[in-house]
Amino acid sequence: MVAVAVILAADAWLLGPDGPWQAFVSADPNSVVPARVALRDLRRAEAGRPRVAVVGTSMVIDGFDPEVAKRGLPGVYFAKLGHPRFEPFVLLQLVPELIAAKVDAVVLILSELDTHRPVRLEPVPGSSGASLAAVVELLRLTGPRFAVENRTTLYRLLASSALRLYRYRVDLEKLVPARLRAFATDDRFGHAPRPDPFRPIAMWDGRHNAVPISAQRHTFDLFPPQMDQFTARIQAGTVQEITPGRHAEVQQALLRRVVSELREAGIEVVIVQGLMHPASQDYYDPARREEFLRFAASLESELGARFVPASALEPLAESDYYDLIHVNHAGAAKMTRGILAGLARAGMAGDRGPS
Repeated sequence: MVAVAVILAADAWLLGPDGPWQAFVSADPNSVVPARVALRDLRRAEAGRPRVAVVGTSMVIDGFDPEVAKRGLPGVYFAKLGHPRFEPFVLLQLVPELIAAKVDAVVLILSELDTHRPVRLEPVPGSSGASLAAVVELLRLTGPRFAVENRTTLYRLLASSALRLYRYRVDLEKLVPARLRAFATDDRFGHAPRPDPFRPIAMWDGRHNAVPISAQRHTFDLFPPQMDQFTARIQAGTVQEITPGRHAEVQQALLRRVVSELREAGIEVVIVQGLMHPASQDYYDPARREEFLRFAASLESELGARFVPASALEPLAESDYYDLIHVNHAGAAKMTRGILAGLARAGMAGDRGPS
């Protein structure tokens, strides 16, 4: 009992929201450390200064330029909370932390990539603990069979909520030499292959759209040498997952709950339409984009979110992208100015000093 108490106390102190561990972990693109640090700094922002959290997937990492935002609204404190797999279920689990940080507004860059791809139940390790309300909402939408089939992942969610050492395992393992955190096994234990990080963990009732090989090769040739063929194929497969089905209903319901809870807490919500390179249109039915637009419009009319569609953004040229999904620096400036327009509609002003 004493040992357990010591472990839990050390876990809470060293790995808590203000713990020093963040300073020792490299902030690579797949690390949650930058988002955790941004959330910590957001909580520490000076009182009376408007706080805005820009939250989402890699579309936020590449599509939001904090310097452009600061020049546009110099009195506002911006926090960039982005990770390649911040999907709807992860966002819902992050809501309590955003509310606790006393944010004034949350900006979401969303598209049909978020609303029409299959549900991945496994959250980004360390992005958020297991929110019981989020899990209950997911199970309400998916049913008991889903819970039984994915019970192991649900156990992991609960474990990550109870123990930060497990919650931040992916980043913390980089601090410990392999010889101290692993041991050799013989053939009796077998050698299971490393799981595919892009494999769907949970619901997969979608399908890959059929795309002609000629169209795929054309896409792969658009971005050399910045984009290698392996990454190009992963991105093409990602976009091919944009399909109709039960998964789309679940994803939209999760996002609706995200917006609803933020609005009930008195937080303004700005949704900016995320855009992809025109070549992405070869990989899925454009009807899915229309469905996303109708969904986003319903969040505005029913819940009071502010929606900034592509028609209200500065036009993005093909040269504003560095791959199929992500914008470059010029594209980020345009997206960020769209975010500022949405915040202005939400009444976010701040100290508009000299820019």
